[in-house]
Amino acid sequence: MSTRWGLLGFGEAGRVIGGALAASGADLVVHDRLLLDASRGRSVAAAVRAAGARPVDDVAGLAGRDVVLSLVTPATALAAAEAFAPAAGDGVLYVDLNSTAPQVKEAVLGALPGARVVDGVMTGGGIRLDGSRIPVSLAGPDAAEAAGLLSGAGLNTAVVGDRVGAAAALKMLRSVVVKGMEALWTEALLAASEMDVVEPLLAMVEETLDRWPTRDFATMLVTTHVAHAGRRQVEARMVRDTVAATGVPPLMAAALVARQERTAAGLERTGRPPGEVPATLAEALEVLRGLPG
Repeated sequence: MSTRWGLLGFGEAGRVIGGALAASGADLVVHDRLLLDASRGRSVAAAVRAAGARPVDDVAGLAGRDVVLSLVTPATALAAAEAFAPAAGDGVLYVDLNSTAPQVKEAVLGALPGARVVDGVMTGGGIRLDGSRIPVSLAGPDAAEAAGLLSGAGLNTAVVGDRVGAAAALKMLRSVVVKGMEALWTEALLAASEMDVVEPLLAMVEETLDRWPTRDFATMLVTTHVAHAGRRQVEARMVRDTVAATGVPPLMAAALVARQERTAAGLERTGRPPGEVPATLAEALEVLRGLPG
């Protein structure tokens, strides 16, 4: 018997994923709260049908589905799971693909005691890509089954953990790096524009980044952070003061100072000699985890 699919949410992401499922020949029904909206319901229903799926006005219409994907807004992810709970049959595979914190994924798990909840996130370009190319990371005891079903429908999946919340944590931590770079670049380039050195700054950083593969760059930064936080805290204060002198609030530069000072103080209390570079990233992280607060 073919898999019966359900989809909660037919916004931008839901249309991409739902369209990919329907294009693969999946038996798909879709519920979106806008289907009940007097002014927009008919157009949403038409869009669902155009994608090759069947709209249902009530979440109860998802009862009996083998797999239900949730692609609502992050703020309504838990409410959507709670609304689906009365219709959720025992053993239904509920894949929460919303971009929420791990704690929300765990709350979804609690709201659906009879379901097999899988934590999922989309990354790496997200909904700007077509459905078959969006990287979908999955976690939970039933993640492998979900990955097999979604891959069979043409989606690009990977299992990243066996605990619900692990995929969500992965996306949030990716954002520490990616959105952190966004904030760092914004602050640095604003300050550079005040000093009329935007192009030289871009060229200087470009030369540094182009020398390193990402993994090697991360390893170099973290291992040398352990070795040199003591002296780098002094430079970090000068960085903060340089940004402030341009009139740009040194929000990220101040965070840089805090990180360097925290590590330096911890290393001093443990008596680790300055300048000693850990041999591996794992060793560096172990040293940092063991520092006193």
